[in-house]
Amino acid sequence: MNQLLFRADGNAKIGLGHIMRCLALANMLTGKFSMRFALVDPSPDVRLLIERAGLAIISLPETTQQATFLEQIKPEEVVVLDGYAFDEAFQQSVRSRAKKLVFIDDLVSGHQVADLIINHAGGVSETDYEAEPYTQFYFGPHYALLRPEFLRPEVFGPPPANGTIFVSLGGADPHNTSLTVLEAIRQVDAQLPVHIILGPFHPDRAAVEAFSRQLPNLTILQNLSATQMVEEVKACHLAITACSTIAYEVCAINRPLITVVTADNQARLAQFLSDEKLALSVNFPTLLTRLTPVLALDQMVKLSIQGAQFSPETVAESLVNQRRFFDGRSPERFRTLFQQVAQE
Repeated sequence: MNQLLFRADGNAKIGLGHIMRCLALANMLTGKFSMRFALVDPSPDVRLLIERAGLAIISLPETTQQATFLEQIKPEEVVVLDGYAFDEAFQQSVRSRAKKLVFIDDLVSGHQVADLIINHAGGVSETDYEAEPYTQFYFGPHYALLRPEFLRPEVFGPPPANGTIFVSLGGADPHNTSLTVLEAIRQVDAQLPVHIILGPFHPDRAAVEAFSRQLPNLTILQNLSATQMVEEVKACHLAITACSTIAYEVCAINRPLITVVTADNQARLAQFLSDEKLALSVNFPTLLTRLTPVLALDQMVKLSIQGAQFSPETVAESLVNQRRFFDGRSPERFRTLFQQVAQE
């Protein structure tokens, strides 16, 4: 059987985005590859995620992570890297040992030597990259790295008129942006039903719980499975998320979406979602220009919620655009692509 080796990390500092993209890809390739996952000192929560996906785990020591990983690579393996610490020199070392090197990227920086680059953000082209002549590129939502539960557009149905507001600011949310979003909702209407999903590394659940005194219809959930996440998104009439993979998951289920840029590396995806009118992206001009915002984040989110409430034609257009980009067929595209790579 063809062999695949993933290398990514996830923790309270960087969140779970890199790991979740790799696990989504692994699920798409189940049955076609024998797969292993290497990462630095995984926490119990992260280890459980990977084990549930059926991947063997290689735990790397922090101090010798690169050298130890290189020793693990078998010449018949396709290696998939997803992370910001894998520079050109490291990629060269990996590529010299592996059958092929695949790099999952969202920064578009540095010189790339991978055989394949996957960037599921839209609005990206080959000319944005500095890469080798042999490097192949696969861009945009048609190569969305989403878990299979989110790739069934035929069963999701329309947004419920009286649904909840779904809130998810990522696996870590280090600045507790969740509270800011909840405050914005309170300013619109404190009686709105809100379901907030906290990731495994959320820094202060107690503060969110305390806020329920101001939002009596707030439901707090944590560490949901993919199936549970789908059910929560299906039940909402508006989603407010970080501008990361969770935003794509909402688009795939086809729900009105407000995205909040919480890190610099999300600006390109925010631009795409805004330009293509898939979502209303909040805060990304501030990060792009480094200018002090005219409005505080809670005010920006508040105005976005009100805009969604009073502009049904804009919401309807965004749902049509989401369906155009998210067709649920990325698994078959990836299976075809990786089978070709393994046979080369």
